[in-house]
Amino acid sequence: MLGVSEAMPAPLQPSHVERAILEGLSSDVLRNVARTISSDPIEATRLVHAIVPKSSLSRRGRLTPAQGEQTERLARLFVYATRVLGSADDARTFMYRPHPELDGRRPVDACLTEIGGRAVEGVLDALAFGLPV
Repeated sequence: MLGVSEAMPAPLQPSHVERAILEGLSSDVLRNVARTISSDPIEATRLVHAIVPKSSLSRRGRLTPAQGEQTERLARLFVYATRVLGSADDARTFMYRPHPELDGRRPVDACLTEIGGRAVEGVLDALAFGLPV
């Protein structure tokens, strides 16, 4: 039988995530996040290019700190949506459906900025705690 430490990986410390972002996340991290959030390859590619222009992506293998922060925010809020909504499929639907509390924007688009990400988190908090949305 697996022990607790073997069954569950230790949570990432914010300082470790920050260090990885500052050092430059691999562009593969962004591609993996995009493929996880969108089951449609075309939408996943659009999401990647919303963060890193196609020409820059082909020249560099690492993300800038700002691009790394966008990638982290998308991943974190997708995980939160999965927890709140109960499944990755429901989280994907949430991320790609325009929401009135986001001025009709899709959460996946709002997450590209810090303020938009906070708004998405607010919608998810309301859902998590049974508040009107």
